[in-house]
Amino acid sequence: MNRIIIIFLILAIMFRQTISANTNNDTYINTSNISYDEKNNIIELSKNSKINVDDTNILIDRGIIDYNKNQIEVFGNFYLYQELNILSGKDLKGETSLNSFSAKEVSYIYNNDLKIDSKILEREDNVIYFYDNFLTPCELEGYFNCPTWSLRIDKTKYDIKKDKFIHFDTFLQIADYKLFYLPYFSHYGVKAPRQKGFLTPTVEFSIGSNAGIKTPYYYPINEKADITITPKFYFDDNFRFFESFDLSTKVDQKTSGGDLKIEIENIKNENNNNINTSLKLNLRQVLDKNTILTANGLFTNSISTTRSINDEPIAFENIYINLDRYNLIRNNDYLKSELATVESFDTSIDSQIPISPRIFYHSQYMFSDDISLSTNIDSRIISRNNSSQNNPSENYLLNVGNSLILNKEINNSFLYNKFSLINSINDYSFKHNTSLNKQEINSFAILSSELYLNSFKSFTPRVKVIHFQEITDLKQTINEDSNSLSFNYTNQFSDNRFYGSNIADNTSRIVYGIENELDIKLQKFRINLNQSYDFKKKNNFAKKVNQDDRFSDYSLEFGTNLNLLNFKSDIRIDNKTLSKKEMNYYIQLSKPLNLELSYNETSKNAYKNLSNDTKTLAIAVAKKINDNSSLSFQSNLDLKNNYKPYSESLTLSMFDECSQLNLTYLNKRYNDNYNTSPEQKLSVTFSMDYLGFFGYEQSTNLFFEETGSFNYGL
Repeated sequence: MNRIIIIFLILAIMFRQTISANTNNDTYINTSNISYDEKNNIIELSKNSKINVDDTNILIDRGIIDYNKNQIEVFGNFYLYQELNILSGKDLKGETSLNSFSAKEVSYIYNNDLKIDSKILEREDNVIYFYDNFLTPCELEGYFNCPTWSLRIDKTKYDIKKDKFIHFDTFLQIADYKLFYLPYFSHYGVKAPRQKGFLTPTVEFSIGSNAGIKTPYYYPINEKADITITPKFYFDDNFRFFESFDLSTKVDQKTSGGDLKIEIENIKNENNNNINTSLKLNLRQVLDKNTILTANGLFTNSISTTRSINDEPIAFENIYINLDRYNLIRNNDYLKSELATVESFDTSIDSQIPISPRIFYHSQYMFSDDISLSTNIDSRIISRNNSSQNNPSENYLLNVGNSLILNKEINNSFLYNKFSLINSINDYSFKHNTSLNKQEINSFAILSSELYLNSFKSFTPRVKVIHFQEITDLKQTINEDSNSLSFNYTNQFSDNRFYGSNIADNTSRIVYGIENELDIKLQKFRINLNQSYDFKKKNNFAKKVNQDDRFSDYSLEFGTNLNLLNFKSDIRIDNKTLSKKEMNYYIQLSKPLNLELSYNETSKNAYKNLSNDTKTLAIAVAKKINDNSSLSFQSNLDLKNNYKPYSESLTLSMFDECSQLNLTYLNKRYNDNYNTSPEQKLSVTFSMDYLGFFGYEQSTNLFFEETGSFNYGL
């Protein structure tokens, strides 16, 4: 038999799924002697034989292949490595097909992460047995001069067809100390269907209160749906369980082009027979290439915990359904259909909105690169169970806006022109008093022209003229969608400084500003400043922002992004006293520690409806102590109330390459004298990469007929 056939037999029989030998492979054999006994049909490999095929290397001390007896035997050590995957052992003996074999002192290292040692390995058809196992993803010479954690297993049964591992008599070791015993547990591999089972539990300790334990359970419903049930039980210092519990249920349904998520929360408090239940629903479904459906829902009978005096459960629902259609009539148009409801079955609350359908249509037509026409049509119905003086039982709103846009570049400067025509109809119905029923029609136009002067190197002057023109006598509409308000650099240049459409920015004005970008020592600093002049002194926006002058306050924003520092700020400055009315800044620092600061300060004189000064500071700090630990802190401070925190948390993390221990202290100080009360909690979470290493991708086929991936989980 020639040399090529000998090579093929050796490789195909010893590791038939690991190596595919053929005449096109670059195969290398290094041995002092290979003999073939043609009479007895035996191949014998001498000591220290080395076989190399592509990126796979095989080393054996000595071995024979007896085809007449259908046996293969390796005397001494065998060693196989492929990239970062290593399989080794001693005294392999079995059938030439390797459907049945045994080996001693087997060791497997996958991708330099997963380590499995077994004193004896036996295979019987589709079942492999590991005896006296040691399993760990940790470094063998780790933080404690040994693996941080490991599993000591008397016996493991692996069913190849089912891709199922069963472990008998297992000890969990932290360092070299046995902490936990499991007489039996099992898990599946990626080749098996998803399987039911418990996930990693979590223990929480609360200062001055009771501790709790979460034990999540996973159940696959079918190929596209699964459910996770997480009960939380509370116990005292003597580990006696209470009647109170939490039960969280999450359902995830994957569809072709979409995802449906359902969350159900059940809370049973001590000495209370009521079970408070909340259901959340989230759906996103791509119906076709131009249509997307989204839906969100909240249904609950829970006791409110935000400034509510109700002590009994009150049913409440909040539903939102949205359908987006693109390229409906022509290219680049867009139709948005909404159905929303916010309803409390406590019918004494008039402001709740049982149903609110809406249709919004947008279209843009390009006459050329510089000229375009956009159309916005917004139709909405707001319906309530009851009505009051300021809240109609029904409100039909129709807004139609058309904008002609002309942009032009002149000598490296840019001119932006826009003409908008806005028409709105509001039809109000009042159940409690029909004499209040009315219909209001409002029409107005806005003409704006904005100039960017890019003729200067380090700064850019910016001027915008906005002309507001009433077409009909504007009525005082009921404000349903313009309650949000802001005063900043960007908003000053808007055609309408109000959000929404119920309130018109009913004054012509000039906005002028300057934008600077400075280079100082290879770092860029950005500074922008603007102010507006209102031709109408008493206008809607000026009333809301407490402005009693035609000249507005100054709006200043600046920032920089250095190598280690990111800083940005915006300030509202009084146009008369130059004192600040509002200030926001954000700082992010990466060295010597990770730091984020977010500061907000607002004077009570900044807005009409603001009664008190506010100052808040949010802090997030994280510092890596060494290679195995870090410390993080988060807090929200009320600077107007003796720097008292709204909430704060401190977390100490200790970790290595295969595990992490988190100690977290949480302090919530919200207290509204109703159902919201302060809370302090200490939680301990320990996670191990025993679940993680089963998520590593397998790029070798040492054990399987097809290259797959280890992705096992308990």
